[in-house]
Amino acid sequence: MTEQLITGVLPALITPLDKDGNVKTELAQPLVDMYVKQQADGLYMLGWTGEGEHLSVEKRKQWAAAVLAAAKDKLPVFVHVGYNRNLDDSIELAAHAAEHGAYAVSSVGISEEASLEDNVAYFKRIAAAAPNVPFYIYWVAMGKTLTGGTEIDPPALLEALKEVPTFRGIKFTDNNFYILERFKKYRPDLNILTGADQLAICSQYMGSDGNIGALQAVTCYHFKVMMEKINEGKYDEARELQYRANDVNEAYSRAAVGALPGIKLLLEKVFGIPAGYCSPTGPYAGIAHSEADGGDGAAELVELFRKNILVNE
Repeated sequence: MTEQLITGVLPALITPLDKDGNVKTELAQPLVDMYVKQQADGLYMLGWTGEGEHLSVEKRKQWAAAVLAAAKDKLPVFVHVGYNRNLDDSIELAAHAAEHGAYAVSSVGISEEASLEDNVAYFKRIAAAAPNVPFYIYWVAMGKTLTGGTEIDPPALLEALKEVPTFRGIKFTDNNFYILERFKKYRPDLNILTGADQLAICSQYMGSDGNIGALQAVTCYHFKVMMEKINEGKYDEARELQYRANDVNEAYSRAAVGALPGIKLLLEKVFGIPAGYCSPTGPYAGIAHSEADGGDGAAELVELFRKNILVNE
C-alpha cells in the first residue's frame, strides 16, 4: 500500500454534465491538464463538489475511470465512494476505484442515525474491497455522522478505527481546528487534509497537511502561493490572499449565482473548460454555467475573480 503523506492543495473536482445529465468524460483530460498547470498536488472527486450524492453508480464509475486514466502518473486522485443508502454501492465503487488506479478512497459516515460500530463495520468493508488503497474518512459536522449524532473525542475515534486496516487519513471539513490538532497529537502520522476552504490559512497553522475544497477548484494556484507565503513567514501577504479568495467564495455563493454553477462558470470563462450543467437531481438541478452567466452577479463574479485570484498563465 502507498504510504506517501499527501501535502499541498487538492482541488475538489467537478463532474461535467450535459443537459440530460450525461457525464462529459471527454473533459477529464483537459481538467487534469489544467490542474497540473495550476500546480495541484492531487484531486478529490465525487464529493460535494463532484455531486457524487446525485449521480448513479454507473455515472460515478464512468467519471472515475475517465479521470483516473487522465491523471495516471500525473496526480494522485482520491475517489469518494459514500452517500449511498445501499452500502453495497459504496463497496462496488471502492473496488472500481482501486481497480482503476485511485490513490485513495474516501467516504462520509453512513448517517447521523448510524452508530460508531456501524460505521467501523462499513469502513472495514470498504477496506476489504480496496485492500491496497489508503482509506480516508470524510469528517463533517463535528463527526456526528460517524457516531450516531453525538460528538466523540479524537482518541476514542482513533481507537475504534484501528479495526480498519487501510485507514490513513481524514478529509477534515470542519472549522474546529482544536479537534484537528488533537488528531495530529495522537496520530502524528495521520494525513489530514482540510475542507474548510475559507479558513485554509488557519488550518495550516494548526497542523493540517493540505487542503481539499470547492474553492480550490478555481483558486488552486492562488492557494499554492498562499501556502508558500505561510512557509516563508510572510503572514500578512498570506492572509491577504485568503481574504481575496474569500471574496470570490462569497460572490459565487450568492443565490443569484449559486456555488456550483458559479464554479462551473469560472471554469468556462477563466480556464476555457465547458463544465456544463449541474445534476438534474441535485440542489442546482439542471443549471448550466450559461444560465448562471445571464443571472445577476455572474459578470461581477468573473470580474472579481480576474481582479483578485492568481492564475498560473
